[in-house]
Amino acid sequence: MAYTQARPSKTKGVRYVGFYRAADGKIKPAGTFATEDEALRVAEEQERHIRDARDGTPPADKARMTIKQFGTTRFIPRADITPKAKQTYKSHLKNHVYPYLGSLRVAEIARETIYNHLVTTLVREGVSLTTRRAVRTVLSSMLQMAWDEGYRENNPVSTIRLKKVPARRVLVATHAQWNRLEAGMPFPAAKLYARLNVTTWARQCEMRTLRPRDFEFDDSPVINITRSASYVTADNHPDGVAGWVVQPNPKNGDWRRFAISQKTASMVRAHIEEHDIKSDDLLFPQWMFAYRRPSTGVTLIDNEEIPPPIISSTGKAYHHGTMGARFTMDCRCVHCKAFAAWYARQRRARTRDPEAQTRTSVWRQDGTEYLSSDVWTRIWRAARDTVGLPAAFTPYNARHTGISWAVSQGADLGRVRQRAGHGSLEVTSRYQTILDECDPTLADNLDTLFEDAPVR
Repeated sequence: MAYTQARPSKTKGVRYVGFYRAADGKIKPAGTFATEDEALRVAEEQERHIRDARDGTPPADKARMTIKQFGTTRFIPRADITPKAKQTYKSHLKNHVYPYLGSLRVAEIARETIYNHLVTTLVREGVSLTTRRAVRTVLSSMLQMAWDEGYRENNPVSTIRLKKVPARRVLVATHAQWNRLEAGMPFPAAKLYARLNVTTWARQCEMRTLRPRDFEFDDSPVINITRSASYVTADNHPDGVAGWVVQPNPKNGDWRRFAISQKTASMVRAHIEEHDIKSDDLLFPQWMFAYRRPSTGVTLIDNEEIPPPIISSTGKAYHHGTMGARFTMDCRCVHCKAFAAWYARQRRARTRDPEAQTRTSVWRQDGTEYLSSDVWTRIWRAARDTVGLPAAFTPYNARHTGISWAVSQGADLGRVRQRAGHGSLEVTSRYQTILDECDPTLADNLDTLFEDAPVR
């Protein structure tokens, strides 16, 4: 028969321990709780769980589990989200949840505690509103799972409201600015990547996965957006090694299929023929955009033994005589020093004659390595700075620019939404607001009122 026993506490007052009879007949504690009713309820449920030989986590373990224990043992491993989203969730939990709420029990944490944490504690710690809204999303998802699995009886985060993040200015290039940006790209593959980005409105995670078989080169050319790829760390990768994770669907989930122009299709066909890209190879692999080869072939000293590769904390191997081993892992063996000297000579040569070498010979051409954000961003920034666009004009603004052009031409917002892959029409309609900001019609009409006003 379950029962309770009061236990005085110096810091928390009187608390209550629930006891139950285990399968071997011994009396065991079910946990310590704030109220006698809660202690008795958990003890009785634990006793029934053992008597009826039920499956699943025992009620006593559910009642004692903390936020950190639930997050690390159940929520993160079982959450039905992408590896990239899981990596973000783990970061928010580690930095903004566990240090403050990690020791509290999942079954007992109250709405007021979470609300004070979001609007007071994190504000005092200097956490931005954007991050606090993200933390609220993570907590809501975790406590919803706790509710679904019987660890608590509600989701207190679902009723917490935070202020909306003020909308920032979205930069959009004019046609003349975009033409100058494309002209500033260093080689044809980069120009095509930029053109395809601004005309298809594909996200960067979708652009890097494009393959020749995603295009239909008929009388009416069509492109299919069916995948997305993100780079995640070793502890978030399904294989346990840092690298790329490809999702069999775009970011918002639904596949997209829409027409492209004959001119764009011809550029893509010419690109495929020039580089002899197979149907299943990447359209824009990393090697097409890498300016520097990691190893030169002449930086390895013939009479010196080559040490084993250096393994980083994420599991990535760096071979000696390469940029990664010398600069990332700070290796100073004779091979890595030889590479550093060669690299310095190359930089001086490019400084003397910038047009003598637009792209070095590449070290691999297997077409399987995805174009990383840092490589494309380096090319983008160089072209952007050359044509004088603002520093805030990032690669993602290519998507904004293309959508804004379509809206300014009077395209149907429903069709724009489908092509862009927006989750709602509200997101698409924002581009109409962006265009209205620069519309001089109202300002001109106000000036006309002054001009037509009678003089007294």
